[in-house]
Amino acid sequence: MADIPEVSTQFTEDAFAKQDHYCERPKCGALIRQGEPEFYIATIEPGQRGRRVCSSCNLHYLHKPSTTVRKTDAVQPANHAPPDALRIQKSVNAAQRGSSINPPRVVAVSRGPDVAVPSAWHAGRRPPLPSRLTLPDSGPQTHAGGSAHASESTMLPPRIGYTSQHSRYTQEYDRWARWTYASPPAETISLKILAHYEGGPKRGRSQSTAFGNICEGKKDIDALILAHDLVPIALDTIIPKVKRFCPTFAWRFDEFTVRDTEWVDLAEHRSPVPFFYSQCLQPARKNPKAMTFKPKQFTLYVVVPAMQWLEYEAFAEKKDSGVTTTKDTSVGDVSGDEGNNAELTTSSRTPSTVPSASASTGNMAHRPFHMRVAQTTFMPARIGMRVAPRNDEAMDATDASLGTAATAPAMKRSVVSPPPAAVSPPRKIPALIPFVPPSRTHLREALKSGGTSELDVDNVLTQAFETIQFYPIPTRPLAEILENPRYRSFNLDISETYPGRLRVDQSPKSFIGIGGFKTAQSGLLMLTPPSPSGLGSKVHDNVVVKHPFLRPPTLNPSTSGSGPLAGGSRRIIRFSLGDELPKLHCEANTLYWAKALLTMTYDFIDGAVLSAASVPPFKIPRLRFVEAGLALAHSQFTKGLVKPKFGGTVCGVYLLEEKIEGGSAAFTKYIHNMDCRPSLSADEDGYDIAEFLAFTQHVQYSKTGGLVFISDYQGSSTLLTDPQILTDPSVGDGLDVFSEGNVESTVASFEKHHECNRFCKWPGFGLNEFGTATTGGHESPTL
Repeated sequence: MADIPEVSTQFTEDAFAKQDHYCERPKCGALIRQGEPEFYIATIEPGQRGRRVCSSCNLHYLHKPSTTVRKTDAVQPANHAPPDALRIQKSVNAAQRGSSINPPRVVAVSRGPDVAVPSAWHAGRRPPLPSRLTLPDSGPQTHAGGSAHASESTMLPPRIGYTSQHSRYTQEYDRWARWTYASPPAETISLKILAHYEGGPKRGRSQSTAFGNICEGKKDIDALILAHDLVPIALDTIIPKVKRFCPTFAWRFDEFTVRDTEWVDLAEHRSPVPFFYSQCLQPARKNPKAMTFKPKQFTLYVVVPAMQWLEYEAFAEKKDSGVTTTKDTSVGDVSGDEGNNAELTTSSRTPSTVPSASASTGNMAHRPFHMRVAQTTFMPARIGMRVAPRNDEAMDATDASLGTAATAPAMKRSVVSPPPAAVSPPRKIPALIPFVPPSRTHLREALKSGGTSELDVDNVLTQAFETIQFYPIPTRPLAEILENPRYRSFNLDISETYPGRLRVDQSPKSFIGIGGFKTAQSGLLMLTPPSPSGLGSKVHDNVVVKHPFLRPPTLNPSTSGSGPLAGGSRRIIRFSLGDELPKLHCEANTLYWAKALLTMTYDFIDGAVLSAASVPPFKIPRLRFVEAGLALAHSQFTKGLVKPKFGGTVCGVYLLEEKIEGGSAAFTKYIHNMDCRPSLSADEDGYDIAEFLAFTQHVQYSKTGGLVFISDYQGSSTLLTDPQILTDPSVGDGLDVFSEGNVESTVASFEKHHECNRFCKWPGFGLNEFGTATTGGHESPTL
C-alpha cells in the first residue's frame, strides 16, 4: 500500500508534542516538552475524551489488568497469514463483557470460534437458543456453524424489552410532524389531449374528427395557468405523435390550433384570468358559501386545418392511386340465414392493376385509420354478418358486372366505415425475427468462464454495514450566511437528516488513499428514502468514506532505515469518539464555508462578464466542491460497566464525500496550503485550472476586504475536495479558527506573494493588480 496516492489533507495533531504541556493522567502531571513522544490513551466510555500521557504513564496503563491492549489497524498485504482463532475468540468475548469499547476487527477464518446466532434470525424455523444463564447440565446446543460445544461458545441473552426500532421514535415523530403542518400541495389539474382534423361527420354535431388514435394525458398542471400557456403544452405533446403517424408528409405545424370542448381557440383567448380554475371551484360541504378547489381533468384538441387535411388525403391517395374500393349495399336478412347474409367486396379497375398483399400493407401504414379500414377485414357489425374473402374470381365477376368499368377513368375512392361500435383497431402483426444460432466459439468461451467462476470470499466477508443518520453539507449563498446567525456554521440539525445504511469495504484493496492523518475507503450509501438532491439521491450511491487516525510515535514518517514503514506497511491508531467527532465536524465546516466562498466567486465572475463591453479572451473553467456530509453510526445494543445501554447510541462517525472518478490519474494538487501560487508548471496538464484557482483567491481576498480566501485546492478538472480556509489574523483574535491548517500569516502576506495572471489582469473584472504602483491594498467588501 506504499504506492497509494495520499489524497487526504492534514488536520489532526502529530504524535509528538507540539508544545510544552503536562501529562493528562490525574496522578502524574509530568511535563512533556515540545518534541518529546506522547501517547494517546482512549477511555472506556465513548463520550469521554482520550488522554495524552507520557511514556511512564503509558507503561502504567499497559500493565493494568483492566486495560485492553488494542492493536493498531494495519493495512497488510493480501497474502498475510490467517489470524489466530483463539485470539479472535478472546476479543469477541471481551467485547461482549463490556471491557472493551473498540475491539480489534474480526476477520473470518476457515476454522473460527462458534458464535451463537440469535433466535430471531431464524424466523421461527429453529428452537430458540438459551441465554448465558443456562445451567451446565442443559445439554449440548447446536449453533450456526453446526458445532455442539456449548461450553466453548458465548450465549446471547434473549431479546426482551425495547428493540432497536424504538430508537427511531423521535426521528419518525419529527418527520410526521413536519408533514402534518406542511403547506398544502399546489392546486393542479390534468389534461387529456387528442389529435383531430377540422370537419366532422354529416350526421353529428362534432366540428372535428379524431385520427390516428392519438391521445395523450398530462398531470400536475398548475390550475392557475392561462389559456395561451396551454398551447405549447398541447402542441409539444401531440406534434411528435403526428410526425410518427405519417413521417413522409410535410406537415405545417404552425397552422395547427388548440381548442377546448367549447371550440375556443386558446391562442386567441388573451384573458388574464386562469382558464380552467373557476371550473374547479365548488361549494364546501360544511359551509356552502365557501368555495374549495377540486382537481379535474379537461380535454384539449390539437386541430389540423381542413385545407391541410385535404392535402394530406390527396398525398395518401397519390401513394395508393392504383387501389379503389366500392361498397355493396345489398344487405340481406341478418337473422342467421347464410344465403341471405350481406357481403362486402373489394375491387379494382382492372385485375392487372391489383397490388400485391405486401405492397398494399406497406401503403396502408401511411394512411389514416378510417381509410385503411376499407382494405382490411372488418369485424361483423352484427351477429350473422360475414365478410367475403378477397380473391381473383370475385374481382373478375365484379369487373364483368361493371361492363365498361375497365375502360372508364379512375373512380373516386369511397370509404366504407361500419358502425363505430362494431369496429376495433386492427391487430398489430409482430415482426418475424429469424432465428440465429449462437456462435460456437463464443459459446465455448462463455461456458468456460462462467462454469469456472469462483466467489471472492475475502471481498464478501470484509464488507461492514452500519445503521447511520446522514447530515448533508448544504451549499448556501454567502449573503444568506451573513444574514442568518443559524447558518454561520455547519450544524447537525435533526430536521435535515436522512436515515439509511452505509457499507464500508474494509479490504486492503478498498483504500483509495492513506494520507498522513486520514484514510479514504470505498463505500456505498443507501438512504431510505433517498435525498431529493446531492449525495444520497441515488438508491445506491458510491461514496468515499474518510476516517481520521493517529500515528504512533515510533512510526513517524521521518523514521528511515528500519521500522515498519521501511517495509511498506502502515500502522495507525483510531481516535475515541469524543475526539473523532470534533475533528470531522471541523472538516465538514471548512467544506461548508469553501462552498459558499466559491459560489460568491462565480457570482462575481458571471456578473462581470455580462456587464463587460467585450467577451473575455479566455474560457472560464467551471468547478465545484464535492457533495459531502457527516454520517453518525448508531449501535443496536451496547453494554456499559454499570448498566446496559439501549440501542441507538452513537458508536461511530464518518465523513462521506462524492467519489471523484478516474482514480489517481485524474487527481491533481493545484495549489498547496499556505500558498497563493499554482503548484504546477506552465507546461503541465491542468495548469490553466491552477491559474484560474489562483485568480479565485484574488477575487475572494479583494471582495471580502482581505479577510479570507480558499487554499489547498485539489481534485479533478470538475470536482474539488479537501479545501482549507485561510483567514486574516484579525478574524481569529487568538482563537483556533478552521483548525490548525489555517495559517493566518499567508493572508497577511497575500499581496506580496500573489502573482496576477491573465484572469486577474482582464479589464472586465476590474481587479487591482498586486505588486504595481497603482495598487492600494485590498478592496472594501461589497457583501
